Amino acid sequence: MDFQLKGKLAYVNAGAWGIGEAVADLLTQEGASVIVGDKDEKVLQEKASRWTGVVAADLASAAGVDQAVRFVRQTFGRAPDILINNLGLGDSASFEDISDERWARTFDINLMGCIRLCRALLPEMAARGSAAIVNTGSDLAKQPEPTLMDYGVCKAGLLYLTKALAKQYAPNVRVNAVLPGPIWTRMWTREGGIVDQLVLHYGVADRDAAVKRFLEDRYLPLGIGEAADVANAIVFLASPLAKYITGSTLDIGGTLRGLI
Repeated sequence: MDFQLKGKLAYVNAGAWGIGEAVADLLTQEGASVIVGDKDEKVLQEKASRWTGVVAADLASAAGVDQAVRFVRQTFGRAPDILINNLGLGDSASFEDISDERWARTFDINLMGCIRLCRALLPEMAARGSAAIVNTGSDLAKQPEPTLMDYGVCKAGLLYLTKALAKQYAPNVRVNAVLPGPIWTRMWTREGGIVDQLVLHYGVADRDAAVKRFLEDRYLPLGIGEAADVANAIVFLASPLAKYITGSTLDIGGTLRGLI
């Protein structure tokens, strides 16, 4: 499919793995020049040949965002046409066990990383016009889970941010969000990730049993999604094909939700 992205400049934040990687690859296939930022320098260097450039930085910190923005401007000579805010991380914990330090770290990763990037790049993107931002949220923004409360609170805040920025910067920048449900990425599969957390939560013997219980509890007849399922939606929203869409939140959760 031609997403009409030839010659566009794109920056994908947190793109070394999973959804971000799939988005960066698809944007590249569609003819865009793509810079990928991530904290994982080793993996970035291994995959660097696939993209226009890579920048290793702690994207949950102000200094790391500044470093990434400098690299993007130096490489492209200006702000990008497309910004993909994909930074996010969630770990299961009870509300009583989430410390002030963890709340602060969660906000830095899941909300402030996006805020800092938008603050740095949006004004210049708006001045050029015809720009697009897509933020990766989560189905938990609309479907609260007590064991991921800090993560979900930040993702709910991301929805407000998305709609407020869309209103402020229309018509020069379109700002949208996707809300993935369970997607088979490192957030799930890494040691100590969501699958391991489900094993403990359900008290079952192995990962397969834990995933089966989860799918039954959440009523997910389509199963767990793949990174490409989200990437296709993100690239569409970033493209001129979605020129009449802004301030939207697209559920990509493999199930039916309520009316809101």
